[in-house]
Amino acid sequence: MEKLLHWSIANAQGDKEAIEKAGKPDPKLLEQLFGGGGQDDPTLMMENMKLVTNPEVDLENKLIAMDNFEMLIENLDNANNIENLKLWESIIKVLSYEEAELRSIALSIVGTAVQNNSQSQDNFLGHEGGLAKIITLAQNTEEPLDVRTKAFYALSNLVRNHPHMTKAFIDLNGLDIIAPVLKDETSKPKLKMRSVALLTAVLTSTNIDATIVNVLRKDGIIESAIDNIAKDNDLNIIDRVLDFLSQMISARVTFTPEELGKLGNAYSDIESLKDRLNEDNYQTVKYVLK
Repeated sequence: MEKLLHWSIANAQGDKEAIEKAGKPDPKLLEQLFGGGGQDDPTLMMENMKLVTNPEVDLENKLIAMDNFEMLIENLDNANNIENLKLWESIIKVLSYEEAELRSIALSIVGTAVQNNSQSQDNFLGHEGGLAKIITLAQNTEEPLDVRTKAFYALSNLVRNHPHMTKAFIDLNGLDIIAPVLKDETSKPKLKMRSVALLTAVLTSTNIDATIVNVLRKDGIIESAIDNIAKDNDLNIIDRVLDFLSQMISARVTFTPEELGKLGNAYSDIESLKDRLNEDNYQTVKYVLK
C-alpha cells in the first residue's frame, strides 16, 4: 500500500526519476484497489490507518492516507465501523503527533465521524482521554489556528444533542475554554465562531438551569459573548451570539441589570445591521430590552 502511494504521487507529478525509484506496483494490488474486485471499505480504512501509524511512512503519504480515511468515514456505516475495527485508539493517538497537519486532520476526522451520529458519539466517549485531549488542543494558544478551530469543531459535534458527552465535557471544565477566545481581541473570527458554536451545542444537551447559568457567569461567558455584539465585528459571530442568547431566553433565564445594560448598548450599535442578521434571534433578544 505504501509503495502504491509513492508510485501514485510520482505519476501525478510526472516525476520520472521518482517513478523509477518507486518502482511499478504489484499489478494484483492495482487490480484489488481499482478493479471490479477492489478492497471493501473496512479493509481500506485499516490499510490507511496502518500507514498513518507507521513511523517509516513520510508526512506526505500519511496526510494522503488520512484524507482517504476521512472520505471513507463520511459514510455513516464506515464511521460506526471505526469502533468495530478498533481504530479510535489510533485516531486519538494521532492527536498527540508532532506534526500539526496530522493533529488537524485527526480532529477533522473525529468531528466528521460523530456529526449527527449518536452511535459514534457513544463509541468515542468510551475511550478514556480522547475528550480531554481535544479540550487541551482547543485551549492551547500555542497550537496553530487550524488545529484549534478543528478542535472546537470536533468538540461541537461531540457534545451536540448528547447529554452524557456534555456532562463529561462540563466535568472536565470544558466551558473554561470559551471565554478566553471571546475576550481575546486578537482571536481570528473563525476561532470565535467555532467557540460560540461549541457553546450553543453544549446548551442543546443540558438543562439551562441556575447551575449552568452560574457557571456561564463565573467563567465570564455571558459577558464576553455580549461584548462581541458590535457593528465592527463579523456578522456571523454576531448571529451566533444572538442564537446563544436566544437559547438562554427560551430557557427563561433572567439577565442581570449589568448584562441588560451591555446588551442595550450593543443593540444601539448594531441597529443598522438588523436587516442582515437572523431576524428571529434579533427580535427575540431585543424583546428582553423592552
